[in-house]
Amino acid sequence: MIILVRIVLSLFFLSLIGTSQITIGSVGAQQTLGDDSAQNSQPAPSNMSPEEARNHFLTCPGGQSTQFRLGGKVTHPTTVDLTKLQTQPFQTTVWAFYRAGSGFETGEWTGVLLYDLLTQAQIILNPGVKNDLFRKVILVTGSDCYQQAFTMGELVPAIGGQHQVIVAFAKDGALLTDTGFARIINPGDKSGARNVSNIIRIQVFDPPLPKQNPNP
Repeated sequence: MIILVRIVLSLFFLSLIGTSQITIGSVGAQQTLGDDSAQNSQPAPSNMSPEEARNHFLTCPGGQSTQFRLGGKVTHPTTVDLTKLQTQPFQTTVWAFYRAGSGFETGEWTGVLLYDLLTQAQIILNPGVKNDLFRKVILVTGSDCYQQAFTMGELVPAIGGQHQVIVAFAKDGALLTDTGFARIINPGDKSGARNVSNIIRIQVFDPPLPKQNPNP
């Protein structure tokens, strides 16, 4: 009887040790991911492994941006800095009032139409897809990995274009500082959620086409 009790107790303690090891390993993985995420204001996407999350944040150092890369599905990818924005032949000034955090922000912003920059880069089109330009997705990334998207259908003046989305470099006549050298301003949005600051990347993406049914 005593031997049986000892065996039961031994099995019980072994199960506790095994459970503790599994829990510690899980917490360790979560802690690693949390440490990486803490370097930026945006958490890592939930479908990423800890290693993928680390690699993801290597391209998002945080802090003030001094240039951004415009690329993706374009013929002429380019790097844009303040001088390049200021020397653009066509500049636009918009007035915007939007909700930001717990308050509101308003001002007169000067910059370049996002549409103009994308046009200069020459978006690659598929001639076999009807109105392919309007289905392109434009993903804007900030230095903290914050991302927001637009579609070309919103930006093309002949289709959307009611509100001029600009890459702003000045507010009320003064160059931007704490929000980086450039940020998105969309006067048509009630909230500033898509007004990405500290831009480091603007990428053009091609959404996947639906599979065609051979026997409709």
